[in-house]
Amino acid sequence: MARSIEMALAVIMLCFAGGSHAACTFGTSSETSLQGVFDSILAPGSVSATDDCLASDHDQLWTAPGQVAATVLVEIAGYANQNVFGIYDPFAHAQSQVTVFSGPDGPGASAMIQLMSNGSSYDVLLNGVVRGQFATQEFGFFLRTPQNNTFFSQPSFNVDSADHLYSYMGGGQAFTSGAFSGTTFSTSMFLLAFEDLAIPDGDEDFQDFVAAANFAPVPLPAAGLLLGSMLGIGALLRRRRSIA
Repeated sequence: MARSIEMALAVIMLCFAGGSHAACTFGTSSETSLQGVFDSILAPGSVSATDDCLASDHDQLWTAPGQVAATVLVEIAGYANQNVFGIYDPFAHAQSQVTVFSGPDGPGASAMIQLMSNGSSYDVLLNGVVRGQFATQEFGFFLRTPQNNTFFSQPSFNVDSADHLYSYMGGGQAFTSGAFSGTTFSTSMFLLAFEDLAIPDGDEDFQDFVAAANFAPVPLPAAGLLLGSMLGIGALLRRRRSIA
């Protein structure tokens, strides 16, 4: 029964996030590459940073039919102590935002987010405390830098109109180290990788903030969303379709 629920959830997530892959491109950086990050936590080569990312029009918006747990693994960025990660309401033109992790939060930091129905809108709870209100259960991810740049999962909201979030869906690969060591990168889990510099002026390494989100196969009341810890470098989940 649990397996059938998990499979059903995976199908739902595929509908929301889309199953289409694209060839993601990267710039030149002297830091550890996103591929290097993946190879350090998963069986080397089991996930391709270039070939396994979702198409840019398939991971811009998100919604959670159940609960999601996340954990910070690594953060490789010059602005690591100042970057801010959170979610936003796309129907409010990204003006309504809720901060999930701030600069001081590093590997191992965790948080719980819920979107709970409240009449015609949804309360956004962070660790059980209401922090905002969204029009629907749909949301996007953002990364704000100390340069006063905020990069959204929807490229149309970005000052450079560029894609700043690469997303990856699990396919049963083995985690070999880190917080998920000994478990599998299941189809209910997503890795999110953010670039925190403007494009094309930055290094475009997309490992500045990378995170994982695991969608548990247990629905919450009012179809709540639960976003746990973050996976390292700093971001998570995946974009859906653009509504801009």
